[in-house]
Amino acid sequence: MHCFHFMAMKEYGKLKGYNNINPLVAFSGKLEFGGDSYTETQLNSTPERKISEELLPLYFASDLYNVLIVADKYQTGFDEPKLHTMFVDKRLKNVKAVQTLSRLNRWQKLKRDTFVFDFANTADEIKKSFEPFYTATDLSSLLT
Repeated sequence: MHCFHFMAMKEYGKLKGYNNINPLVAFSGKLEFGGDSYTETQLNSTPERKISEELLPLYFASDLYNVLIVADKYQTGFDEPKLHTMFVDKRLKNVKAVQTLSRLNRWQKLKRDTFVFDFANTADEIKKSFEPFYTATDLSSLLT
């Protein structure tokens, strides 16, 4: 699905005349979409630059790109302070929920908050996942 989101975002930007939407996509292996097979490097590369899997974090940290669409990758060890918003479209629980959502919890000088738009999990489910790791989790404002 992330291949679709990536291509749809690029196409929507072109259609609307937005020249400031510059996404990258991160996934492992190959994906089939529209009868074609794609790799991460194929989708991210342009005629001017080849963006390998190893170089993707470096390019995303630059001013050239501002959206990263990720599927089952970077749940641990990815430390990018620019990450601000996360759209979650799959069930998360236990340590996987903590690791995934914690990717946003990195300090940056101008970063004041973060945002998670979760299509698949309830606040109670996420709270339960965090409880073994924290003595207090207050999501009560989200439950109203």
